[in-house]
Amino acid sequence: MFSYQFDTPTLLILSLFIACLSLLAAAHALLGKRDSKAALAWVAFCLVIPVYGPLIYLVFGINRTSDKAQEIYPASSPIDARKSLQNPEAARQHPMSRVGEAVTGHGLRSCDDVKMLENGEALYPRMLQDIAAATDRVYCSTYIFQRDETGLQFLNALIEARNRGVDVRVILDGLGGIAYPPVIGKVLAKSGLNYKQFNPITLLPPSLHVNMRNHRKILIVDGDIAFTGGHNIGDRHLVQKPNNPKCARDLHFRFTGKSVDDLERAFLKDWLHCTGETGAAEFTPGNSQRSDAEIWTRVIMDGPNENLDKLNDLLVGMLALARKRIWIMTPYFLPGLDLIGALVSAKLRGVDVKILLPERTNIHLAHWAAQHNLRHILARDLAVFLQPAPFIHTKALLIDDEYTLIGSANLDPRSLRLNFELGVEIFDPRLANQLAQYFAEKLAAARPLSEPMLDAVPAWMRVRNALAWLFSPYL
Repeated sequence: MFSYQFDTPTLLILSLFIACLSLLAAAHALLGKRDSKAALAWVAFCLVIPVYGPLIYLVFGINRTSDKAQEIYPASSPIDARKSLQNPEAARQHPMSRVGEAVTGHGLRSCDDVKMLENGEALYPRMLQDIAAATDRVYCSTYIFQRDETGLQFLNALIEARNRGVDVRVILDGLGGIAYPPVIGKVLAKSGLNYKQFNPITLLPPSLHVNMRNHRKILIVDGDIAFTGGHNIGDRHLVQKPNNPKCARDLHFRFTGKSVDDLERAFLKDWLHCTGETGAAEFTPGNSQRSDAEIWTRVIMDGPNENLDKLNDLLVGMLALARKRIWIMTPYFLPGLDLIGALVSAKLRGVDVKILLPERTNIHLAHWAAQHNLRHILARDLAVFLQPAPFIHTKALLIDDEYTLIGSANLDPRSLRLNFELGVEIFDPRLANQLAQYFAEKLAAARPLSEPMLDAVPAWMRVRNALAWLFSPYL
């Protein structure tokens, strides 16, 4: 057997190199990790296991998502030539409105009307009707666009609008567009529509990022109407469709007024990224800010290209201001310790905290991880309710009697740190009451989660759930 004997000087140099490598990796983990437990684990790993520890940290321990996102997706936006960021003079939104203003640097926008639309049965006909009436432009961005009956209806509507001379642009996420067949990307391209993929998945050149996905759902019609919420485009959201076992219930919202300008700017920002254009194009808004509006909104764009976790920070701040109730509905619930702390604090103040989750999610790993985490949630005396099938995909937060937060984000690390997401704050007592009724309806059909229910889970499943939970930052 071949062996090589190092002389003493070589061994000394090699030992010093290994020691320096371990120290550099440990220092990087110490200075770069947000969580002290993660930092301690990686520091120990790099120091205790020479060579292999630093190499494993180099591959798996360094979070490159934020740096890569800032590199490929600059934070600049289309410039609003008639910017109007002041808060309304009315004081009823304060102090709640100040949290979002501090997080984003933007005040509230007036909204003429906002309509809540449940499931594809209510949403899709309204969207298709507005597309059919478009005369100037239709901008559509979605995570999933399936080639089924619903998807083909939208495809035909967009083609007909393009044939009328309407400026039609479509953004489809590069991963979401292929992860849920039947896919429609090639059909969109062959139809001649102005279609772009957001961070496409390619082998050559290699681009296989499962992070940095565009999870936003936006439809803009003529700059006068905007839709956003949790719906993708496909038959899955048709709850009443026969033989549709994987259907998903959801909410979407239709806006008119100044709010539309901010949603259009959000789309155009993504469009600039998809086309590779640099800088910030000027955008002239078509809606006026009304000082007498009854409804006020704020659009919040969040993503790994931002230095702050805007939606997470907003949630922590808003939960701290709740005085009456915090009702949460989300399909995936893996909150960080800061959000759990804010919910516990609200509970101790006497706030009615209710968390509505689906009994079963459509992503196994996320479901298993959440099941493990729920034990810690219940231990803090937070009320969790499980909604029976069909799967609830709704993402909505209701605080007190006026504030709602809707959009594309789930309450998990993927949405709050790794995806490009969009949220809309809505200050409107009427909508809050409507959403409260929606929550109450779903609560009536749900069952409260209890510790005996979790204890009844077989031991091997609890181990599986705990192992899945270890990977929760990436689910």
